[in-house]
Amino acid sequence: MRRLNVILLTLLLSLSAFSFAQEASENNQDTVDSQNENIAEASVSESHKPTGPVKTIQTAIVKLNQLTTVANYSPQLANTLIKTQVAPLFDFDHIASEILLVSNLNLGADEQLYFSNKIKKNIITSLLSRLTQTRSTSFQFISARPVIGGSIAVKLKVNGYYSYGMFLDIIFHQTASQAWKISDIVLNNDSLVNYYQKMVLIKLRRYGVYGMLGRL
Repeated sequence: MRRLNVILLTLLLSLSAFSFAQEASENNQDTVDSQNENIAEASVSESHKPTGPVKTIQTAIVKLNQLTTVANYSPQLANTLIKTQVAPLFDFDHIASEILLVSNLNLGADEQLYFSNKIKKNIITSLLSRLTQTRSTSFQFISARPVIGGSIAVKLKVNGYYSYGMFLDIIFHQTASQAWKISDIVLNNDSLVNYYQKMVLIKLRRYGVYGMLGRL
């Protein structure tokens, strides 16, 4: 617990000194390309070192803000950035496993992989659709706190989606390889995992296992 408190203190100090909204608004396409190249080079040279929560969360918010900037004028480029820069921030296998907990299903390896890929596709499609609904959107860091199981909940204000803005929590958990990944997103007290759990149960009752997999 003491170690976690130290991490969270460092997190709060680091993030509060970092202006994510300003970072996004000042980026043009050349900057996005340059930063993507730098990220790729850094990931090759330091791939053996797990990234801590502070750096992971900073990187996640910067990438989300870059994505909203790009989405304003190029949905096609935004789609590419989601797949190459934002999707790797998520632990889709973990998300899929959490969703299936309520169903007591024992899927085979192929079905589990199919389900995980379907969840990934749905989340990416939904993210792109929501980002292109507005002309100006940015994510502003508000706070971070520990949650049960050693995860970290990061609260963000989404400026521009509504006239008054809205808030969401992004949950980061540590994987078996010590990497920090997004494991859930909570909006208005309803999480992404809970939403898909309800959908899975409804479609299981109506269509059975394979019908659910095909209609999710």
